[in-house]
Amino acid sequence: MKKERERAEREEKARKKLEKERRRPKYVEVFEGIQLMTLSTRMNIPLDRLQRKMSDLGFEDVDPTYRLSAEDASSVVLEYNMEPIVPNIAGQDIEARPEPEDWSAFPTRPPMVTIMGHVDHGKTTLLDSLRKTSVAAGEAGGITQHIGAFSVLLPSGQRITFMDTPGHAAFSAMRARGAKTTDIVVLVVAADDGIMPQTVEAIKHAKAAEVPIVVAINKCDKQNIDIRAVKEGLLRHEIFLEEHGGEIPAVEVSALTGKGLDELEETIVTMAEVMDLRGDPEGPVEGVVVEAKLVRGRGHVATMLVKRGTLRPGSVIVAGKVWCKVRVMHDENLNVLKEAGPAQPVEVLGWKEIPEAGDEVLEAESEELAKEVIKTRAERAKREEVNTAREVLNEKRAQTRQAHEDAKGTKGEEVKAEAKESREKVLNIILKGDVQGSVEALIDSIGALPAHEVRAHIVDHGVGVVTASDLKMAEATKAKILAFNVKHDKRIQSEAEKSGIEIKQYDIIYRLLEDLRDMLADMLPPEKIVQVTGEAEVLQVFSINVKKGSDNVAGCKIRNGKILKTQRVRIMRNGEEIYNGTLKAFKHHKKDITEAATGLECGLGFEGFKEFEQGDVIQAYTIIEKKRKLQ
Repeated sequence: MKKERERAEREEKARKKLEKERRRPKYVEVFEGIQLMTLSTRMNIPLDRLQRKMSDLGFEDVDPTYRLSAEDASSVVLEYNMEPIVPNIAGQDIEARPEPEDWSAFPTRPPMVTIMGHVDHGKTTLLDSLRKTSVAAGEAGGITQHIGAFSVLLPSGQRITFMDTPGHAAFSAMRARGAKTTDIVVLVVAADDGIMPQTVEAIKHAKAAEVPIVVAINKCDKQNIDIRAVKEGLLRHEIFLEEHGGEIPAVEVSALTGKGLDELEETIVTMAEVMDLRGDPEGPVEGVVVEAKLVRGRGHVATMLVKRGTLRPGSVIVAGKVWCKVRVMHDENLNVLKEAGPAQPVEVLGWKEIPEAGDEVLEAESEELAKEVIKTRAERAKREEVNTAREVLNEKRAQTRQAHEDAKGTKGEEVKAEAKESREKVLNIILKGDVQGSVEALIDSIGALPAHEVRAHIVDHGVGVVTASDLKMAEATKAKILAFNVKHDKRIQSEAEKSGIEIKQYDIIYRLLEDLRDMLADMLPPEKIVQVTGEAEVLQVFSINVKKGSDNVAGCKIRNGKILKTQRVRIMRNGEEIYNGTLKAFKHHKKDITEAATGLECGLGFEGFKEFEQGDVIQAYTIIEKKRKLQ
């Protein structure tokens, strides 16, 4: 009888298990960032069982809110003999063609030359001399604000395409990008200044890109210069000049007088001939966005450098997540072009949105394909964003859990005080700039600012003038608007003032960053400095009768300064503070007084403290609040 009952129980248990397995789905759809509890529901597996299984599989975090990657979720599903389904959003995309193994059959092309060097070493003036124009004259603060590209026709009939990278440290990313789109780097070093931080940085970028270097020692027209010292400085940074047995040519020039410019051009042309630079003018266009901006009356405009193929009006091109049907093409002098081939810079109109500087440009067969490519790239970017968010959420949750564990046993009020103390202050800002490169460089510079107690948070950024949408965003997030090289109309200014929104305009990056540092410094709690205004030494301790018994009074002599009864005081013994509080008694010959200066003897009593001794030092002090600077 007992055996039959046990057999029946086993059969019932097996039947229930089979029924559960039958109810489990055969296929389980997973996605990036799926929470563990969601996966449990979709698999129809009890959460505690799934957690134990994942622990066995080596997962360290099995919290119900833990977010898994699609790959990890799929591996868990497979453990239960179910089939994971990951939504496929591959879509269509286009890629650059493989480079030919042999370029010898292709026509020659102009060299792409990038000018690099330290701020104020004369790069823009050098380019100005090469172009015989005055592009340098109007640059704000003497600093090139963004990359420009143009073609120069030499007397010999040969062409050189020049790219200018700004010298300011904030434009590091743009300069690195410039090195990747060039054949030769002209490293400009001032004869009167030598090797500077951005010179070293430019050397690193050129070497990382494995690009040949020509050194242009500028400002050779100045008096009391030491060119030998400059060359020795280059040697210390592994720039081996030809005269030192290396392969890097050095040309002494003066951008102001024109000295040595012919030699510099000849050197570049000679190097280009040795390199045997060739380009493919056929096939789909490939290139790179040099700069992009919004121009009133012209729309979205991008300067690009064609690397392969030939660009013509009507061509459909894609850069990043933006596409363009080429409407008009201009050269650097705004002359209309009918076509642009390899190594030719060209200004392109017709972009649907502003592309980002440095984006690869590829030609699409049709508008339909271009739109499909943009859709695919947007979905891919969103998926990558979800992945990043998943990792951040998991990390934050782990930190929160650890903080709770660390706080166990700590008094509740102490925990609240610590949390309040550690809470950082945030300055919300909206960035607007004239070109993508400037905005990008500002984002990098702001991200590099100290962020211990206060930090700047960019809630939004974009290219173009300040708009009504920016004002709405600023009002919602209580943000300041920082506009770089862009203006706004009176209507926008009026609306901003009504809403209490501050719009600050700049044309020099230094000033924007300095101003931002000041804004952040204003948010820092002040530094509290203890200023001792008077000191007294305890000469004798007296016991006096009071209403409820006896009390101790310190017989003192003021050694220096002045002590006021209203001040806070502290008692120091052997250099350590043993009391901090206020005076309850202040007497001179049994008479109440309110102050005592150097040399006066007095009796002092303290609120809640009477354990002072002969030789103790009483200090009266005030707290001075000093504005802090952002370190």
